Amino acid sequence: MKKIVLETERLILRNYEESDFNDYWEYVSQKKVGPMCGWPAYTDKKKAKERLEVEIAKPYQFAIVLKEENKVIGSVELMDFKQERFCNLDIKQGTKEIGYLLSENYWGKGIMPEAVKKVMQFAFENLNVPNIVICHVDANTQSGRVQDKLGFKIIGHLQNHGIWIDGTNIGLIQRMMTREEYLNMYKKVNRNEKQTY
Repeated sequence: MKKIVLETERLILRNYEESDFNDYWEYVSQKKVGPMCGWPAYTDKKKAKERLEVEIAKPYQFAIVLKEENKVIGSVELMDFKQERFCNLDIKQGTKEIGYLLSENYWGKGIMPEAVKKVMQFAFENLNVPNIVICHVDANTQSGRVQDKLGFKIIGHLQNHGIWIDGTNIGLIQRMMTREEYLNMYKKVNRNEKQTY
């Protein structure tokens, strides 16, 4: 698999590696991280290792490395959009979806908008994707703020999407950005930031 490395002022975004396990375990076992994404915190290291192996195999799953600490603190994934999360909408073929998670130790520091913005740049400018969709559950207002900050527009609300890990029914707030919207919004993106493929 071809390795991809993207870089921002504070972060390096690269494919996961087996040597990332200790950092990976630190945040996937935290009580708040998994539940914000809809899955329970990991309590079994063997299962977490198996999951990391799956993440390593994904071409556009980016581990977020904080330069200052040389530590993996989360991830951003660029993937084919999941039809079940957008089944109420007519989504154009070729559209990609972004998903992300971050160690709770680094919440509120602007790290996730910085990381997602770089992956958006890669998707729109290097892969020429037509649209990017993104979503969050109703209760995850923190994720909603990240998406607002990045300029994603609400395009739908999928109610009764499923049962959350606490047994409650959940809905999804669905958002999208077109390539044209991105280019209009981010004309002044810093072109000096490094990226290698």
